[in-house]
Amino acid sequence: MKAAATIAALAATALLTAWAWREPLAPDSPPAERTAAQAPPPAKSCVADPHAVCADAGEARRAARHWLDVPAGESAAAPDLSLTDDQQLIPDFALHQLMDRFLLDRSGGGGMQALTEHLRRALPPAAANEAIRIAARYQAYLTAHDELLAAQHFTSASAASQDLNRISSWQQQRQQLRVRMLGERITLEWFGTEDAYLEQALEEQRQRSEGRPPAADAEPADQAAHDLHMRLALNQAIAGYQAAAKAN
Repeated sequence: MKAAATIAALAATALLTAWAWREPLAPDSPPAERTAAQAPPPAKSCVADPHAVCADAGEARRAARHWLDVPAGESAAAPDLSLTDDQQLIPDFALHQLMDRFLLDRSGGGGMQALTEHLRRALPPAAANEAIRIAARYQAYLTAHDELLAAQHFTSASAASQDLNRISSWQQQRQQLRVRMLGERITLEWFGTEDAYLEQALEEQRQRSEGRPPAADAEPADQAAHDLHMRLALNQAIAGYQAAAKAN
């Protein structure tokens, strides 16, 4: 249990970075058959990769800002995109990460135009065309997500003040929207880890509301990090994309 709590403490720091620029945690390492469209990146660091485990929360926030401050034309700072052996696009989490960097840090058509140009430079023609089609669907999803979220009428940005059943209902509606607009494969690849954390956070919060809080047999610092992780997962679930992008 102590080892699990330590892992949770590290994960909490990673989620601080994800929360800072409204992006979910990265999924597990990509399958072995993937190949990078660009040269392999150097070893990950907190500044170079917003999903690396940082030394502290302050460094995590600085790393998130670094990514948003990099001009779109500097492709060396962008995540590596993955292709199959026959040069077909793999729409993995790196593609999601790249699209968020362009679409959430820039407004409207300007962000999409810059993203399109970047994809055409970074990918073979067929893969670039596929990525651009996905980007158009994702841009439409971002707008539809915030419209559907607004219809939930959550009373604040803090999940602690919301009814858990309403958050759970919103999660189901959001999942249906993602599958409808992005497809099952992309939904799982891009949002699977985020949804798993949210499910855990909802279950632990339900237990607390019923007077049976989860056993806290970890070290106090590890338990505090885990609890923070769960609170961030809940708060992220009811946050809009555009509001978070403007905050950055």
